[in-house]
Amino acid sequence: MRVYSIIVFILFLILVSCNDHKWEVGEDFQLLEIDFKRFDQSLVKLSEGEVSEEELNQLEKEFPNLYPLYVKAIMRFDEIGPKSNKETFIDFLKDKNIKDLLDTVSIVYPMGSLEKEIEILNLGLSRFHYFFPQNQLPRIRTMISAFTYSTATDDSLLVIGLDNYLGNDFSLYPQVGIPKYLFQKFSKEYMVSDALKAWLTSEFEGSEGSKLLDQMIFNGKILYLTKSLLPEVPTHLIFNYKEEELLWCEKNEKEIWAHFIDMELLFSDKNFQIRKYMGDAPFIPGFPEGSPGRVGQWVGYQIVNAFMEKHSKVSLEQLMQIENSNKILQDSRYKPKL
Repeated sequence: MRVYSIIVFILFLILVSCNDHKWEVGEDFQLLEIDFKRFDQSLVKLSEGEVSEEELNQLEKEFPNLYPLYVKAIMRFDEIGPKSNKETFIDFLKDKNIKDLLDTVSIVYPMGSLEKEIEILNLGLSRFHYFFPQNQLPRIRTMISAFTYSTATDDSLLVIGLDNYLGNDFSLYPQVGIPKYLFQKFSKEYMVSDALKAWLTSEFEGSEGSKLLDQMIFNGKILYLTKSLLPEVPTHLIFNYKEEELLWCEKNEKEIWAHFIDMELLFSDKNFQIRKYMGDAPFIPGFPEGSPGRVGQWVGYQIVNAFMEKHSKVSLEQLMQIENSNKILQDSRYKPKL
């Protein structure tokens, strides 16, 4: 646990006082302390010498929740060959490419370099607790995942993969086969909103539904909630877009919506159609030139936002409890302007 300085609290007050968004917190708001540790730095220290099982046992004691998540779910060491998890972990830390990656992360993100990001994330999580007092807050950890995960969660942890935030000019991204449309968002500025969205998604997952409209509305809720909890973060970052991609969506909103209606897509339960409109992609076939991926999520946000504008007495908590996606669509009276 760390205690934030009075300067950080003053910064928070300035951010709140300058913000005129709908979901301002009240005078009873409390800025919570956050449990933040650099798991990646512990891996750096281990990789510098001869790694023993005893040292891994100490790592497991220091990170009792993260260690099994990292070994089994993130890196999946038990699926690699006949060796034990600890033997595979030792081989992992001795690998030259992994050592180089750990060193690069340490150079880009030395100790103390993430204070601003953690402070803003803490603000967002504290606001989340203010509006959802029954929901628990995570402990924050950082890791490397060999470019596999930008974020990972379990019941009590939110883990940020720093190797997925080394900048869109990092030379290894194209070399290991990551498509450009993905690694162009692997920059520090996306880290906070990515992390908060990951935690919110994990808190409310299970209520998505199986149809495209269900997925659109669920992701729209997550985006609406993220935008409400992080008013100081630029909108295009919330959507994981570049500024020009967000402008494209705004400019083509009418055509996007007409496409969903004309093609009768909203109640489709076909996985390939859901992936096409909800997932990352360099572009979406059938749309005007310049279309980004995840357009379905952006439209979902527009519907949710229209719904909340017409139902001012609905709280954030009540919004997340509404499971009928079609009701939200109908009650939103969403219709893009000409």
